[in-house]
Amino acid sequence: MMQRLADFLPSTQSSQSAVDHRPAIRPQDVRALVEPLEKLILQYPGAVLASAFLIGVTLGWWIKRK
Repeated sequence: MMQRLADFLPSTQSSQSAVDHRPAIRPQDVRALVEPLEKLILQYPGAVLASAFLIGVTLGWWIKRK
């Protein structure tokens, strides 16, 4: 069973207070960004995993260096 990230997003947006003037991120916008990423992960799982590992190692090395 595949659980997609978009399945966990709320279908409706909760009401915002009048004080909060930040632009709201709509679930449709998030889905539009996440779906291509999920398709890429499904097509190339090994390459994505290797890339994530290398990014993590590089970030860890950079933080340790500071």
